[in-house]
Amino acid sequence: MRLIEGAPRFIQASHSSQSSMWDMLLVLIVVSILPVVYHGPRAAILIVGSMAICMLCYIAVQLITSRPIWITDCSPLITGAMIALLMPANVPYWVVAAADFFAILVAKEPFGGTGHTPFNPAAAGMVFASVLWPEYVFSYYTMNSGQTLPLIWTELTTSPSPTAWMREGIQPEIMPFEMLWGRFEGPMGATVTAAIAAGFLYLVIRRSADWRAPVFFVAAAACYAALFPRLLTGAEISVKYELLSGSLLFCACFMAADPCTTPRTSIGKCLYGALAGILLMLLRNYGAYEQGGCFAILLMGAVSPLLDRAVLYFRRGGAVHANHTRPDHSQR
Repeated sequence: MRLIEGAPRFIQASHSSQSSMWDMLLVLIVVSILPVVYHGPRAAILIVGSMAICMLCYIAVQLITSRPIWITDCSPLITGAMIALLMPANVPYWVVAAADFFAILVAKEPFGGTGHTPFNPAAAGMVFASVLWPEYVFSYYTMNSGQTLPLIWTELTTSPSPTAWMREGIQPEIMPFEMLWGRFEGPMGATVTAAIAAGFLYLVIRRSADWRAPVFFVAAAACYAALFPRLLTGAEISVKYELLSGSLLFCACFMAADPCTTPRTSIGKCLYGALAGILLMLLRNYGAYEQGGCFAILLMGAVSPLLDRAVLYFRRGGAVHANHTRPDHSQR
Protein backbone atom coordinates (compact mmCIF):
# COMPACT_ATOMS: atom_id res chain seq x y z
CA MET A 1 0.00 0.00 0.00
CA ARG A 2 1.34 3.41 -0.98
CA LEU A 3 0.09 6.44 0.88
CA ILE A 4 1.01 9.49 -1.14
CA GLU A 5 0.67 13.03 0.12
CA GLY A 6 -0.54 15.07 -2.78
CA ALA A 7 -3.21 14.67 -5.37
CA PRO A 8 -3.83 13.32 -8.86
CA ARG A 9 -2.33 15.29 -11.71
CA PHE A 10 -5.55 17.07 -12.67
CA ILE A 11 -5.81 18.44 -9.12
CA GLN A 12 -2.24 19.68 -9.12
CA ALA A 13 -2.82 21.44 -12.42
CA SER A 14 -4.08 24.61 -10.76
CA HIS A 15 -3.61 26.32 -7.43
CA SER A 16 -7.27 26.16 -6.41
CA SER A 17 -8.32 22.69 -7.59
CA GLN A 18 -7.16 20.80 -4.53
CA SER A 19 -8.31 23.39 -2.01
CA SER A 20 -11.71 23.64 -3.73
CA MET A 21 -12.52 20.08 -2.71
CA TRP A 22 -11.70 20.83 0.91
CA ASP A 23 -13.83 23.97 0.70
CA MET A 24 -16.72 21.88 -0.60
CA LEU A 25 -16.27 19.37 2.22
CA LEU A 26 -16.23 22.18 4.76
CA VAL A 27 -19.47 23.62 3.34
CA LEU A 28 -21.18 20.22 3.45
CA ILE A 29 -20.15 19.76 7.07
CA VAL A 30 -21.62 23.17 7.93
CA VAL A 31 -24.82 22.33 6.04
CA SER A 32 -25.02 19.14 8.13
CA ILE A 33 -25.29 21.06 11.41
CA LEU A 34 -29.00 21.93 11.20
CA PRO A 35 -30.10 18.42 10.14
CA VAL A 36 -28.25 17.00 13.15
CA VAL A 37 -29.88 19.58 15.41
CA TYR A 38 -33.34 18.80 14.02
CA HIS A 39 -33.11 15.02 13.74
CA GLY A 40 -30.66 14.09 16.47
CA PRO A 41 -27.85 11.52 16.60
CA ARG A 42 -29.33 9.40 13.84
CA ALA A 43 -28.66 12.13 11.29
CA ALA A 44 -25.04 12.37 12.44
CA ILE A 45 -24.62 8.59 12.14
CA LEU A 46 -26.04 8.65 8.61
CA ILE A 47 -23.72 11.43 7.49
CA VAL A 48 -20.52 10.23 9.15
CA GLY A 49 -21.24 6.59 8.30
CA SER A 50 -21.87 7.42 4.64
CA MET A 51 -18.61 9.36 4.42
CA ALA A 52 -16.72 6.49 6.07
CA ILE A 53 -18.18 3.87 3.72
CA CYS A 54 -17.25 5.88 0.63
CA MET A 55 -13.70 6.40 1.87
CA LEU A 56 -13.29 2.70 2.74
CA CYS A 57 -14.57 1.74 -0.72
CA TYR A 58 -12.03 4.08 -2.29
CA ILE A 59 -9.18 2.63 -0.23
CA ALA A 60 -10.26 -0.95 -1.00
CA VAL A 61 -10.29 -0.31 -4.74
CA GLN A 62 -6.87 1.33 -4.62
CA LEU A 63 -5.45 -1.65 -2.72
CA ILE A 64 -6.99 -4.22 -5.07
CA THR A 65 -5.81 -2.41 -8.20
CA SER A 66 -2.39 -1.53 -6.73
CA ARG A 67 -2.99 2.14 -7.32
CA PRO A 68 -1.66 4.84 -4.97
CA ILE A 69 -3.88 6.16 -2.19
CA TRP A 70 -3.95 9.94 -2.29
CA ILE A 71 -4.40 10.91 1.35
CA THR A 72 -5.43 14.46 0.41
CA ASP A 73 -8.19 13.31 -1.96
CA CYS A 74 -11.36 14.08 -0.02
CA SER A 75 -13.73 13.47 -2.93
CA PRO A 76 -15.05 10.18 -1.41
CA LEU A 77 -15.97 12.10 1.73
CA ILE A 78 -17.80 14.68 -0.39
CA THR A 79 -19.71 11.93 -2.19
CA GLY A 80 -20.70 10.27 1.08
CA ALA A 81 -21.85 13.54 2.64
CA MET A 82 -23.95 14.45 -0.40
CA ILE A 83 -25.68 11.08 -0.49
CA ALA A 84 -26.57 11.22 3.20
CA LEU A 85 -27.83 14.81 3.02
CA LEU A 86 -30.09 13.94 0.09
CA MET A 87 -31.74 11.14 2.07
CA PRO A 88 -34.56 11.43 4.62
CA ALA A 89 -33.42 11.24 8.23
CA ASN A 90 -35.53 8.11 8.79
CA VAL A 91 -34.05 6.13 5.87
CA PRO A 92 -32.66 2.69 6.75
CA TYR A 93 -28.89 2.64 7.09
CA TRP A 94 -28.49 -0.07 4.49
CA VAL A 95 -30.14 2.06 1.79
CA VAL A 96 -27.49 4.75 2.28
CA ALA A 97 -24.75 2.10 2.30
CA ALA A 98 -26.03 0.64 -0.98
CA ALA A 99 -26.02 4.10 -2.58
CA ASP A 100 -22.46 4.62 -1.33
CA PHE A 101 -21.25 1.32 -2.77
CA PHE A 102 -22.79 2.07 -6.15
CA ALA A 103 -21.42 5.61 -6.23
CA ILE A 104 -17.81 4.58 -5.59
CA LEU A 105 -17.59 1.05 -6.97
CA VAL A 106 -19.70 1.55 -10.11
CA ALA A 107 -19.94 5.25 -10.96
CA LYS A 108 -16.48 6.45 -9.95
CA GLU A 109 -13.53 4.07 -9.59
CA PRO A 110 -14.08 1.95 -12.75
CA PHE A 111 -13.64 5.13 -14.80
CA GLY A 112 -10.31 5.99 -13.19
CA GLY A 113 -11.35 7.73 -9.99
CA THR A 114 -11.23 11.41 -9.14
CA GLY A 115 -11.09 13.66 -12.17
CA HIS A 116 -12.09 10.98 -14.67
CA THR A 117 -15.73 10.30 -13.83
CA PRO A 118 -18.22 11.15 -16.61
CA PHE A 119 -21.09 11.17 -14.09
CA ASN A 120 -21.44 12.73 -10.66
CA PRO A 121 -20.97 9.75 -8.29
CA ALA A 122 -23.34 11.08 -5.61
CA ALA A 123 -26.08 11.64 -8.18
CA ALA A 124 -25.54 8.12 -9.53
CA GLY A 125 -25.78 6.62 -6.06
CA MET A 126 -28.98 8.52 -5.30
CA VAL A 127 -30.58 7.51 -8.60
CA PHE A 128 -29.66 3.89 -7.91
CA ALA A 129 -31.31 3.97 -4.48
CA SER A 130 -34.32 5.96 -5.73
CA VAL A 131 -35.14 3.47 -8.47
CA LEU A 132 -34.76 0.39 -6.29
CA TRP A 133 -36.20 1.64 -2.98
CA PRO A 134 -38.41 4.69 -3.60
CA GLU A 135 -40.56 3.73 -0.59
CA TYR A 136 -37.59 4.52 1.65
CA VAL A 137 -35.90 7.35 -0.26
CA PHE A 138 -39.10 9.41 -0.56
CA SER A 139 -40.66 8.60 2.81
CA TYR A 140 -40.30 11.42 5.34
CA TYR A 141 -41.28 11.14 8.97
CA THR A 142 -43.52 13.87 10.36
CA MET A 143 -41.18 16.32 12.08
CA ASN A 144 -43.90 18.13 14.05
CA SER A 145 -45.55 14.99 15.40
CA GLY A 146 -43.42 14.95 18.55
CA GLN A 147 -41.87 11.61 17.61
CA THR A 148 -38.29 10.91 18.63
CA LEU A 149 -36.25 9.59 15.74
CA PRO A 150 -34.73 6.31 17.01
CA LEU A 151 -31.22 5.20 16.16
CA ILE A 152 -32.56 1.90 14.82
CA TRP A 153 -34.99 2.19 11.90
CA THR A 154 -38.62 1.59 12.82
CA GLU A 155 -41.98 2.40 11.26
CA LEU A 156 -42.85 6.06 11.87
CA THR A 157 -45.70 8.35 10.97
CA THR A 158 -44.84 9.90 7.59
CA SER A 159 -46.10 12.94 5.74
CA PRO A 160 -45.84 14.03 2.10
CA SER A 161 -43.14 16.54 1.28
CA PRO A 162 -44.00 19.92 -0.31
CA THR A 163 -42.90 18.60 -3.71
CA ALA A 164 -45.29 15.69 -3.32
CA TRP A 165 -48.16 18.08 -2.51
CA MET A 166 -47.33 20.18 -5.58
CA ARG A 167 -47.49 17.13 -7.81
CA GLU A 168 -51.18 17.06 -6.88
CA GLY A 169 -51.56 20.79 -7.47
CA ILE A 170 -51.96 21.47 -3.74
CA GLN A 171 -50.17 24.36 -2.08
CA PRO A 172 -48.13 23.21 0.96
CA GLU A 173 -49.29 24.53 4.32
CA ILE A 174 -45.83 25.72 5.33
CA MET A 175 -44.97 29.30 4.33
CA PRO A 176 -42.03 29.94 1.96
CA PHE A 177 -40.16 32.04 4.55
CA GLU A 178 -40.34 29.17 7.06
CA MET A 179 -38.82 26.85 4.45
CA LEU A 180 -35.48 28.68 4.59
CA TRP A 181 -34.39 26.70 7.67
CA GLY A 182 -35.45 23.19 6.67
CA ARG A 183 -37.99 22.37 9.39
CA PHE A 184 -40.29 20.45 7.06
CA GLU A 185 -40.49 17.07 5.39
CA GLY A 186 -37.87 16.41 2.73
CA PRO A 187 -34.23 15.36 2.22
CA MET A 188 -32.64 16.21 5.55
CA GLY A 189 -29.79 18.33 4.19
CA ALA A 190 -31.37 19.65 1.00
CA THR A 191 -34.10 21.67 2.68
CA VAL A 192 -31.86 24.00 4.73
CA THR A 193 -31.99 26.64 2.02
CA ALA A 194 -30.30 29.41 4.01
CA ALA A 195 -27.26 27.23 4.78
CA ILE A 196 -27.04 26.00 1.18
CA ALA A 197 -27.15 29.55 -0.21
CA ALA A 198 -24.53 30.75 2.28
CA GLY A 199 -22.30 27.78 1.47
CA PHE A 200 -22.55 28.41 -2.27
CA LEU A 201 -21.72 32.08 -1.79
CA TYR A 202 -18.64 31.05 0.20
CA LEU A 203 -17.54 28.71 -2.59
CA VAL A 204 -17.95 31.41 -5.23
CA ILE A 205 -16.05 34.00 -3.18
CA ARG A 206 -13.27 31.49 -2.61
CA ARG A 207 -13.34 30.65 -6.33
CA SER A 208 -13.86 27.03 -5.40
CA ALA A 209 -16.97 26.80 -7.56
CA ASP A 210 -18.00 28.40 -10.83
CA TRP A 211 -21.26 30.34 -10.53
CA ARG A 212 -22.46 29.89 -14.11
CA ALA A 213 -24.01 26.42 -14.10
CA PRO A 214 -25.74 26.78 -10.69
CA VAL A 215 -27.13 30.25 -11.43
CA PHE A 216 -28.46 29.26 -14.85
CA PHE A 217 -29.82 26.05 -13.30
CA VAL A 218 -31.90 27.98 -10.77
CA ALA A 219 -32.90 30.69 -13.26
CA ALA A 220 -34.14 28.15 -15.82
CA ALA A 221 -36.10 26.24 -13.16
CA ALA A 222 -37.64 29.50 -11.93
CA CYS A 223 -38.63 30.55 -15.44
CA TYR A 224 -40.22 27.17 -16.09
CA ALA A 225 -42.12 27.34 -12.79
CA ALA A 226 -43.36 30.84 -13.67
CA LEU A 227 -44.47 29.88 -17.16
CA PHE A 228 -46.03 26.55 -16.17
CA PRO A 229 -47.05 26.89 -12.50
CA ARG A 230 -48.26 23.79 -10.73
CA LEU A 231 -50.17 25.83 -8.15
CA LEU A 232 -53.38 27.70 -8.91
CA THR A 233 -52.32 30.56 -6.61
CA GLY A 234 -50.12 32.03 -9.32
CA ALA A 235 -46.66 32.07 -10.84
CA GLU A 236 -44.89 33.92 -8.04
CA ILE A 237 -46.04 31.55 -5.31
CA SER A 238 -45.27 28.56 -7.52
CA VAL A 239 -41.70 29.77 -8.12
CA LYS A 240 -41.09 30.23 -4.39
CA TYR A 241 -42.28 26.74 -3.47
CA GLU A 242 -40.51 25.07 -6.38
CA LEU A 243 -37.15 26.62 -5.53
CA LEU A 244 -37.35 26.13 -1.77
CA SER A 245 -38.64 22.56 -1.70
CA GLY A 246 -36.93 19.30 -2.46
CA SER A 247 -33.35 18.97 -3.64
CA LEU A 248 -33.39 21.64 -6.36
CA LEU A 249 -31.07 24.17 -4.69
CA PHE A 250 -28.79 21.50 -3.26
CA CYS A 251 -28.28 19.89 -6.66
CA ALA A 252 -27.86 23.28 -8.34
CA CYS A 253 -25.36 24.75 -5.88
CA PHE A 254 -23.24 21.68 -5.16
CA MET A 255 -23.71 19.08 -7.91
CA ALA A 256 -24.07 21.37 -10.92
CA ALA A 257 -20.84 23.07 -9.82
CA ASP A 258 -18.84 19.82 -9.99
CA PRO A 259 -15.77 20.69 -12.12
CA CYS A 260 -15.23 17.05 -13.13
CA THR A 261 -18.61 16.49 -14.81
CA THR A 262 -19.65 19.95 -16.02
CA PRO A 263 -18.48 21.50 -19.32
CA ARG A 264 -15.13 23.26 -19.46
CA THR A 265 -16.24 26.27 -21.52
CA SER A 266 -18.12 29.19 -19.97
CA ILE A 267 -20.96 29.02 -22.50
CA GLY A 268 -21.09 25.26 -22.05
CA LYS A 269 -21.54 25.71 -18.29
CA CYS A 270 -24.42 28.12 -18.87
CA LEU A 271 -26.10 25.74 -21.30
CA TYR A 272 -25.52 22.83 -18.94
CA GLY A 273 -27.14 24.66 -16.04
CA ALA A 274 -30.12 25.91 -18.04
CA LEU A 275 -30.85 22.52 -19.58
CA ALA A 276 -30.46 20.77 -16.22
CA GLY A 277 -32.91 23.19 -14.59
CA ILE A 278 -35.52 22.65 -17.30
CA LEU A 279 -34.98 18.89 -17.21
CA LEU A 280 -35.46 18.87 -13.44
CA MET A 281 -38.79 20.68 -13.77
CA LEU A 282 -39.93 18.31 -16.51
CA LEU A 283 -39.07 15.35 -14.29
CA ARG A 284 -40.96 16.93 -11.39
CA ASN A 285 -44.01 17.38 -13.58
CA TYR A 286 -43.98 14.20 -15.61
CA GLY A 287 -41.46 11.86 -13.97
CA ALA A 288 -42.18 8.90 -11.74
CA TYR A 289 -40.62 10.47 -8.63
CA GLU A 290 -41.17 13.71 -6.76
CA GLN A 291 -37.45 14.60 -6.76
CA GLY A 292 -35.72 14.96 -10.12
CA GLY A 293 -32.50 16.79 -9.26
CA CYS A 294 -30.12 13.83 -9.24
CA PHE A 295 -31.74 12.36 -12.34
CA ALA A 296 -31.23 15.67 -14.17
CA ILE A 297 -27.59 15.91 -13.07
CA LEU A 298 -26.93 12.33 -14.13
CA LEU A 299 -28.54 12.73 -17.54
CA MET A 300 -26.77 16.03 -18.21
CA GLY A 301 -23.45 14.39 -17.39
CA ALA A 302 -23.91 12.26 -20.49
CA VAL A 303 -24.16 15.30 -22.78
CA SER A 304 -21.68 17.56 -20.99
CA PRO A 305 -18.80 16.83 -23.43
CA LEU A 306 -21.16 17.40 -26.37
CA LEU A 307 -21.97 20.90 -25.11
CA ASP A 308 -18.28 21.78 -25.10
CA ARG A 309 -17.86 20.35 -28.58
CA ALA A 310 -20.83 22.34 -29.83
CA VAL A 311 -19.47 25.56 -28.35
CA LEU A 312 -16.00 25.00 -29.82
CA TYR A 313 -17.51 24.04 -33.19
CA PHE A 314 -19.47 27.26 -33.48
CA ARG A 315 -16.46 29.26 -32.31
CA ARG A 316 -14.30 27.74 -35.02
CA GLY A 317 -17.08 28.17 -37.55
CA GLY A 318 -17.34 31.85 -36.70
CA ALA A 319 -13.59 32.27 -37.06
CA VAL A 320 -13.52 30.46 -40.41
CA HIS A 321 -16.50 32.48 -41.65
CA ALA A 322 -14.79 35.70 -40.64
CA ASN A 323 -11.62 34.73 -42.51
CA HIS A 324 -13.56 33.90 -45.65
CA THR A 325 -15.60 37.08 -45.61
CA ARG A 326 -12.81 39.50 -44.66
CA PRO A 327 -11.94 41.66 -47.72
CA ASP A 328 -8.54 41.04 -49.30
CA HIS A 329 -6.42 44.17 -49.36
CA SER A 330 -3.21 42.50 -50.49
CA GLN A 331 -3.65 43.53 -54.16
CA ARG A 332 -4.43 47.17 -53.47
